[in-house]
Amino acid sequence: MSISYITQARTALQSALDAVELPEPGAKAALQRDITLRPPREVSYGDISTNACIILKSNKNIDFEKTSKAVVSALKELDGIATVRLEDNGYINLFYSHKYWLNNIIPVLKEGSDFGLAGMAKEKCESPVPAEVLDLASYREQANAEALERIAALMGAEVERVTLPQRAAAGYPLASAIAKCSEGKTRFAVLANPPGFIDAFSPILAIDRHYDNPVFAIPYARLMLHRLGATAEEAKAGISDGVDMSVLKLPEEVALARRISDWPLALERAVRKRDAFYLASFLQELSLLFFRLNKRVHLISSTYLTAEAERSARVGLLGALDVILIGGVTLLGVDTVKEYG
Repeated sequence: MSISYITQARTALQSALDAVELPEPGAKAALQRDITLRPPREVSYGDISTNACIILKSNKNIDFEKTSKAVVSALKELDGIATVRLEDNGYINLFYSHKYWLNNIIPVLKEGSDFGLAGMAKEKCESPVPAEVLDLASYREQANAEALERIAALMGAEVERVTLPQRAAAGYPLASAIAKCSEGKTRFAVLANPPGFIDAFSPILAIDRHYDNPVFAIPYARLMLHRLGATAEEAKAGISDGVDMSVLKLPEEVALARRISDWPLALERAVRKRDAFYLASFLQELSLLFFRLNKRVHLISSTYLTAEAERSARVGLLGALDVILIGGVTLLGVDTVKEYG
């Protein structure tokens, strides 16, 4: 099982922080609790950002110059790193090479849903479940608990169910939602949207055939991959460790490979936030990146997947996408939901 880039970065940062000496008992633990390391919201800031130097500088008992150099040095040694920048605002921003993301494609194909999970933190979380499923809100709580348990089991973590108090039914009738949308799409809609979605539930919006709707976009991306012959099975059959992934040069190809590598982070976030919505949101982002690539190269009508020199790498990229989409919808419990063009 491979190790995610975020786990490698956390380990490197932790090793550098372990060398910090502080006089007060418990001071180091308190210091480390304030340090964050995660992908930044703005992509121009890099692939990972940490406030470690800001926190270190705020402690008068730390030799900041020595410690900050040790942190930056440790991060520069990470596999695939292109640049590590200590910014004027104190943040450290890490930029990985395109080659690093592209080289993750083969491990994704080989490992499937296990990709990148080695060494991930195994946090225990509580998941509220309804005393009885009687409306859309309780239906979502039940579906979310089931999805979180599947995600946690894959990660080797634990989810503890906490039963919510009994209450009266409210909101849009559950039976009507299922009758109008189908059970599978109703489940998909409530999981793929924030909890507030059910307060103004609309069957039309729930199954709207638009790219902004995950209930349509994710299954439609899978359908397109099937029609293109760029499925997980096809990719696994036609790719090997010797395939040159560097032929994938389009920004849309690199962006898709980059986001696929965030699979472990998406699972971790869903467990940490106690909501499978974060996994569904990740799958939606991947689908939109795929559609962006399709808009650029016209997958069905062009020679994109038949060009001899690039075919294996391109099918490998799309097959890896298929692997992650299949893994995600299976964990959500909506793998039977399909779109038929």
